[in-house]
Amino acid sequence: MNVLDLFRLTGQVAIVTGGAQNLGRQHALALAEAGADVAICDLLPEAGKQTCREIEALGRHAFFGQVDVTQTDQIDAFLEAAIKQLGPIDILVNNAAMPSEGCALETVDDNLWRKIIDTNLSSIFYFSKRVARHMIATKRPGRIINIASVNAVIISNILPRHNIAYCTAKAGVAHLTRGMAAEWAPYRIRVNAVAPGYIHTAQTAASAKYPEIVERITSNTPMKRYGRIDELKGAIVFLASEASSYATGSMVTVDGGHTIW
Repeated sequence: MNVLDLFRLTGQVAIVTGGAQNLGRQHALALAEAGADVAICDLLPEAGKQTCREIEALGRHAFFGQVDVTQTDQIDAFLEAAIKQLGPIDILVNNAAMPSEGCALETVDDNLWRKIIDTNLSSIFYFSKRVARHMIATKRPGRIINIASVNAVIISNILPRHNIAYCTAKAGVAHLTRGMAAEWAPYRIRVNAVAPGYIHTAQTAASAKYPEIVERITSNTPMKRYGRIDELKGAIVFLASEASSYATGSMVTVDGGHTIW
């Protein structure tokens, strides 16, 4: 087989959580460009429907569901509808997240802590458990990709706050990825993570308004820049395809070298 054929996803069905805009939209389009039909869920129906139109323009089938990823009844309904619309699931990208809290740890409200952990970490458990059950029942080899962060291994160095709740959630994503990989390998389900560095998105736009923060980030990044929003697409397709057939429990870091120092 030609090596480029290993990256093809023709005939596959993928789910992308938080797929309406920003990085989630890029993940969904990357999978569609590689040949997959894609179902996305998000809280933003208009943006979600627009992303579906872009997927369909690539000649793929698409499906959108409005879902709060912390609500398991909504997850159940979405997955049932997506399977009915597109067929059995082969790929799950757990992308849905909320931004870092932007305040000092001692001022983080208890309810905000719970929301950050539930949205950024627990939602991955909720979705993955259900999709893994489906893959096991249908005896399909599956691929699950969790979106972690460089903050899974380092604490955000943006004084006077370090986004501890967010960093803690993303560290949990990394270890949950390893645990799921170990648990589900006998069922031919591979589970890996992608750890993005500082990427230009709507979420990073707030801090990017401050020159001192931009300087701190770029000076600590060997490539001396933020990542482009499309620079995770290759890693997503790699982990979703047979090109990564012997990879499970790994975390692919895409950060311009930020975590090597």
